Amino acid sequence: MSEFKYKFESILHIKNILEKKVLKEIAEIDFEINKAEELKKKLAKKLKDLNEAASKGKIKALEYKSVKAHCNLIEKEIEEAECKILVLMNKKKMKQEELKERTKERRILEKLKEKKYEEYIVESNRTELKQLDEIAINNFNRK
Repeated sequence: MSEFKYKFESILHIKNILEKKVLKEIAEIDFEINKAEELKKKLAKKLKDLNEAASKGKIKALEYKSVKAHCNLIEKEIEEAECKILVLMNKKKMKQEELKERTKERRILEKLKEKKYEEYIVESNRTELKQLDEIAINNFNRK
C-alpha cells in the first residue's frame, strides 16, 4: 500500500510556525519588561542617592531647588517606566491567550492526524489480509 499522507499536513506545519512566532513574540515582550524593570530600579536608586545627597549637608537653596526638580523628573520617569511595564504585561497576557489558542488548534490537528493514521493502518492491514486471502485461495485452487 502507498505511504500515509495527511491532507492537512501543510496546515499543521503553518500552525506550528505561527505557534513558534507567538512564543518568540512573548520572549521579546519578556525582554522588554526586564529592560523596563532594570531602568526603573536604576532610576529608583538614582532618586534615593539624590535625596540622600540633598539631605546630608548644607547646600544652597538654589542647589536644593535644582536637586528637587531633578528628583521630580526622575519620579516622572519612574512612573513612565511603571506604565510601560503595565502595558507590556497586558500585551504579554494577550499573547499568552493567543498562544493558548494556537496550541489548541495545533493539538486538534495533531490528534486528527493520529486518528487518520490509525485508520490508515487498519485499512492497510485489511487490504493486506485480502491479498493474503487471495493468494491462499489461488494456492488452494491450484492443488
